[in-house]
Amino acid sequence: MSSPQRPDRSCSIYVVLGAAIIASVVLILSFSSAYSYQEEKKRIIEEIHLNSSRLVSSLQETLSGLIASYAVNEYQTLVATELLHHESFAIIIDDFNLGEIAGEGKFTTGKMFNNSGQVIDYDPHSSLHNTQINNSFYADAGDIHSEAGERIGRVAVYISDKRLNEELTKTIRSTVVNTLAISILLFITLFLSIRLFVLQPIDRIISGISRSDADGIPMKPIANSGPAEVRALSNTINNMLESVRSSRAELKEQHQYLQKIINGVDDPIMVIKSDYSVDLMNNAVRKAYDPAFIADPTCPKCYEVSHHRNSPCDGNEHPCPLKQVMDTGNQTVMIHRHELHGEKRFVELSATPLRDESGKPVGIIEAARDITSHLEVQDELREQKDALTHIAHHDTLTGLANRVLFNDRMEQAIEKAKRYETQLAVMFIDLDHFKEINDSLGHKVGDHVLISVADRLAATIRKEDSLARLGGDEFTVMIQGLVHGEDAIILAEKIHDALLEPIHVEGKELYISCSIGISLFPDNGVSAVDLLRCSDAAMYKAKNEGRNNFQFYSEEMTRQALERVSMESELRVALAQDQFVVFYQPQIDIESHRITGMEALVRWEHPELGMVPPGRFIPIAEATGLIVELDRLVMNKSVQRLVEWQRAGVDTGTLAMNLSIIQLQNSGFLAFLKELIRNTGCEPEWLELEITESQVMTKPEENIRTLNEITELGIKLALDDFGTGYSSLAYLKRLPISKLKIDRSFIKDLPDDEDDVAISSAVIALAQSLQLDILAEGVETPEQNEFLAGLGCKKVQGYLYSEPVDAVRMEEMLNRGRCASAMGSSAVEDPMVL
Repeated sequence: MSSPQRPDRSCSIYVVLGAAIIASVVLILSFSSAYSYQEEKKRIIEEIHLNSSRLVSSLQETLSGLIASYAVNEYQTLVATELLHHESFAIIIDDFNLGEIAGEGKFTTGKMFNNSGQVIDYDPHSSLHNTQINNSFYADAGDIHSEAGERIGRVAVYISDKRLNEELTKTIRSTVVNTLAISILLFITLFLSIRLFVLQPIDRIISGISRSDADGIPMKPIANSGPAEVRALSNTINNMLESVRSSRAELKEQHQYLQKIINGVDDPIMVIKSDYSVDLMNNAVRKAYDPAFIADPTCPKCYEVSHHRNSPCDGNEHPCPLKQVMDTGNQTVMIHRHELHGEKRFVELSATPLRDESGKPVGIIEAARDITSHLEVQDELREQKDALTHIAHHDTLTGLANRVLFNDRMEQAIEKAKRYETQLAVMFIDLDHFKEINDSLGHKVGDHVLISVADRLAATIRKEDSLARLGGDEFTVMIQGLVHGEDAIILAEKIHDALLEPIHVEGKELYISCSIGISLFPDNGVSAVDLLRCSDAAMYKAKNEGRNNFQFYSEEMTRQALERVSMESELRVALAQDQFVVFYQPQIDIESHRITGMEALVRWEHPELGMVPPGRFIPIAEATGLIVELDRLVMNKSVQRLVEWQRAGVDTGTLAMNLSIIQLQNSGFLAFLKELIRNTGCEPEWLELEITESQVMTKPEENIRTLNEITELGIKLALDDFGTGYSSLAYLKRLPISKLKIDRSFIKDLPDDEDDVAISSAVIALAQSLQLDILAEGVETPEQNEFLAGLGCKKVQGYLYSEPVDAVRMEEMLNRGRCASAMGSSAVEDPMVL
């Protein structure tokens, strides 16, 4: 069924031809009339110029004697007479002789026509007269000389366009009448001639073509009449129709032959055009689309399937590859699943582009093949392969990875650790006295124990860690992404605790323990073989130490790990027993040497170890999360002490306190800070919190929001250790900070180290450009102090002035600092002066 034709909105040839003739005639005559008009206008203007020139010359001769004899009345009468007999609009005379007598340089007089056509005297002081004169169409003028050649006056003639307009109007009227008459006559002649000799023979051809069959081929030959060209066209059309009829018969035979060939193919075949219509299909397609199909080309159902867009290829029943092939111009193959007569089948569609003579794709040739059985066989083989692969890489008893798979995972983890510069640990776990369980209770009980141990180990490790059973009672664990190697001890303890629980087997309660050996990458090896060997050796070391313990391959690592575990336990006790004290280090103004503030620093007064430096316990507190409690303890103590000093009249300056990132990201920190200020009566402007740039950049957007909330309370912020972290200027300008602290690592080699000089200078310049305070940490020598002062750094902190001291000593320094108005250079050299 052909698609409905759109209405023919094209114009008749009569209309087109008539419009063309009219347009051509009008265009030609319009150009001719325009040319005549311009020539007439040019002639009239030249005549006006000539006449005005003659009039000026005549007046020059006539007026010469009249002006010389002061005959004003005579030359005024003359001007009026000349104005009436010529085409002039106005004649104006400048009389220099009379002007000299009047003392005005010139006497101006003349005549002109008013709007009513009357001659009136020209008034040189009238703006109306002057406007009319200036708007005249043409003006000509000349000087008047006496017989002696003296310039005694000047005459000017002004011409209106009255005559020009009158004659041009006559010309236009005459041209229009002539043009219309000629156009009508020429149009009638041309149109009748063309219609008689061209259009009527063409109409007969069109009439013959319109009487055609269903395929659009005329049923009778075209009439052969008219001019030679039209007769040649009729003969050509008749010859073409004969060729089309012959080709149609041959094409029909070829189509039937092609249909017989593709009908002999069991796989469905379709030819799909670019508009998704099916141009050709075999019986296999029809049977698949309509099970009741009878091979009858006149079947309405077959015609509907073959010619309608609502067909198997329109994308409604399955994905059609037409668009992909049309876009790429390449063959494509796709597999889709669909239901056929209630049964799910898999079909492979192969689509090849169908091209026209120019090679452009105009459709596709689609062949389909049912591959359901083939895929079922493939699935069975894949399942068997997967099962064999799993058996080859996993322990059959516990389902854990075996040695082969574990080694492969280790090699990948090692490459990742190299790329990201992290550490990884390998644990070799051996069950203690497992042989006795097997020998006394049998292998069945032993297998149950191994399965239970595997389950507990799997539940203990992280998702990113790897667990394997190497054989017997030997297990291995790989831990990735370690920052500190000794952190592996945390998992070792968890494994130890997990295996302490009894295992119930056949009514028996069994207790087991394990010996764990730990090796680290890259300290103990850079390959999977080396790490396993070292962890195995460390495991035997644990056995020799009495079993039921863990050992690192390195004795130093074992000692550090044990010390870390012990330190964590003692740290919790220290918090509970309040073993921490706050020390203070003053911050000094370089010029006046006065104390401008102080930094609160925590110290641990261990009952046995004495004063423990922060470097030993702060990292452990941060790793375990105890830093939150420790920070709040320090803040409570230092803020309370600050308020006491302020109330006693001590000028303390600003109290700076370190703020860890864990504390900053704690959801309750802002509430704690507000409560601390409220309970102690501390003014927010007395406080300053120090943050490190590397910590802020962990989650910059979230941290900046929290920092803004802190500054809204009135508390100042300082950026500590500036230059050692990200140093992102994009974020630096967004941070609500008021101070930069230069890290001590850039100060210690000043002023000798060129790099440190450049960095310090740049940081100070940056702070000044951002209008931030700057403070240098770790100042220990007068040379450093003097150099920083020269760069414009106004505040310093370091051993040159004072080491961190307790609250009593700090109070003494504050009192001295407040009383002294200035300090000499000798005071700077002795750090105890303050």
